[in-house]
Amino acid sequence: NKKDVDRSIRHIVSHAYKNVPFYRKSFNEAVIDPSSIRGVEDLPQLPITTRLNLMSGGPTEYLCHGTSPEKLTIRHTTGTTGTPVIIHMNKMEEAFRRITLIDAFRRNISLTFPMTLVDVGPEQKDLATQIFKRIGPITIVRLFRTMPMEQQIEILMRIQPTIMGGRPSAYWQLANNLREKGIVPPVPRLITSGAELLFPHVRKLIENVFRCRVADYYNCEEIGNLAWECPANPGLMHPNTATGWIEVVDKQGNVVPAGIEGHLIVTNLFNHSMPFIRYELGDRGTMMKPGHCQCGFNGPVMRLTEGRNENFIVLPDGREITPRLMFEVVNSAFPHDMPGWSMIEAIRTFQIIQEANDLIVVKVVPGPAYSESLWHAVEKNISTLHPAMRLEVVIVEDLKPAPGKKFHQVLGKLNTRWKGQQDSQENK
Repeated sequence: NKKDVDRSIRHIVSHAYKNVPFYRKSFNEAVIDPSSIRGVEDLPQLPITTRLNLMSGGPTEYLCHGTSPEKLTIRHTTGTTGTPVIIHMNKMEEAFRRITLIDAFRRNISLTFPMTLVDVGPEQKDLATQIFKRIGPITIVRLFRTMPMEQQIEILMRIQPTIMGGRPSAYWQLANNLREKGIVPPVPRLITSGAELLFPHVRKLIENVFRCRVADYYNCEEIGNLAWECPANPGLMHPNTATGWIEVVDKQGNVVPAGIEGHLIVTNLFNHSMPFIRYELGDRGTMMKPGHCQCGFNGPVMRLTEGRNENFIVLPDGREITPRLMFEVVNSAFPHDMPGWSMIEAIRTFQIIQEANDLIVVKVVPGPAYSESLWHAVEKNISTLHPAMRLEVVIVEDLKPAPGKKFHQVLGKLNTRWKGQQDSQENK
């Protein structure tokens, strides 16, 4: 409840000022008395923390005084914004992070133990990383991204997953292979998606192959679970106030009213080893008016805008197009209603990239029924966004993210905030 959140905010702000050099300097420069921050209403007084500012000083600046980095667990962001972030937590904080994620699963299904959690497409940090890991009544099974698909399928067919979690791009590859081989996989109780944009066609494929509902979860490495998709209202999300407090701000950093879209910033409520206070995530969304939801949850409600800052397409006249709309501009041009048409037979997968102010490049992995004529209608659709927009199609053998990176179905390289962060990183 709000009293608990306010208490957590008071504690983490006071702790950060006393023990973390980065925040002491930041608050002093802004002439902020940390004791004046009594709860969520006072948070906007504090400066916004960016990835670049936080990382620039190194561990001696952003870690709690007296903390030994070698005694902490370490996580890394993928660096899609141009500035990779190293996240440090102690064992208790890491355990809390995991517990709150499992608790978030409870919002979509009732949990019973023992359970088997399948992680689809994680990175294998080293050869010692286990495929099977037992933590009390929970068995974790990792289908590593670098595993041959035959091995992933063989492992999956030997177990009965309770919950499957992973990125849409990893699910897409696994589901396509199962479908093409005619293999019917075991049915989990819940499939969760996160870290990448979940497009409707990907959700549909996953649900058809696994015969199970897909719930989108809003997670980030810096905190863990931030929100879960409402089971009664798909598309809406409930923020996880046990882990963090989310604010929505405009380009100037001012908090916007409920119902107005803006940039998301978050305050981690449990990590004292490396606090994240009013931390800019790079995502966009809208905070709705709180109330009692049909699903039974009584608290905040939000809607994620379709993609991160770097996913937006910027037209020659300055207008920004969301990744979902850009995807629909391309996808709606394909003859989905034509008898005998199969998208997967014509195009295995594709990626939309804005390479220049007036140029959209589509990388395509063709299927056996592929035809270059498919792109005539796409070209017309793109020109409706702006008459100066051009289309270039590039045939590739595969579309996989680089190791440790996310896959972006739509990537707009001209977004000013994303490009500015990239330039800052390159000039360091």
